[in-house]
Amino acid sequence: MTDEQLKLFTGAWLDAIGSILSASATAGNFGGLNEINNKLTAVGEGLQAAGTLINGTVSTDDPLDFAGNWIDGAGAATSSLAAYWQYIGDENGADNMRLDILGDSLQSMGASISALSDYSAGEAGMAAGNALQGLGAGLEAIGGTYELRKKEEAQLLITVGAALQAIGASLIAILVTRSAIFCKSTECDGASFPITKKTPNQNWLRVFQT
Repeated sequence: MTDEQLKLFTGAWLDAIGSILSASATAGNFGGLNEINNKLTAVGEGLQAAGTLINGTVSTDDPLDFAGNWIDGAGAATSSLAAYWQYIGDENGADNMRLDILGDSLQSMGASISALSDYSAGEAGMAAGNALQGLGAGLEAIGGTYELRKKEEAQLLITVGAALQAIGASLIAILVTRSAIFCKSTECDGASFPITKKTPNQNWLRVFQT
């Protein structure tokens, strides 16, 4: 496994683990454990930011993929900061919620850009994973707006959105792992490692056929 492949693998799993932690915390809000969940959300969003930004350092000829990863990472970092401030009891609750909405919006934008990049390159699985993350983050942003307005649907939207993000990130992590295993079991050099470069190739198609 080359350094670029290792970055993809590490980044994808950090993103997936962070998304699952955030989704668990969001679901836990129904139980009223807000203080603990804010801490868990801060950690989860931080892991998402780290994972996505690591992926952003992978060499690529596609500016959409590069931009998508960095926008997504910036959004996750923003949401992590907002959750941390809520955890330490910052009195500016409404401002923290707005910051979280901004972070979710950036994540939605970044993941959607990455989905477009993947789809253009013929990478259907990656596109689906990023599209789910984009949709999920968008629902979280809408849910946050509803929460500011004290609407009942807010928590449901946020929970569904977080779950979709976790599913999308997990799908991508599984595809990256499967690609890495495939390359180990065949003659697969760094350039032909699926999703390292945004160009369609036979190796990527064969991953779905095995």
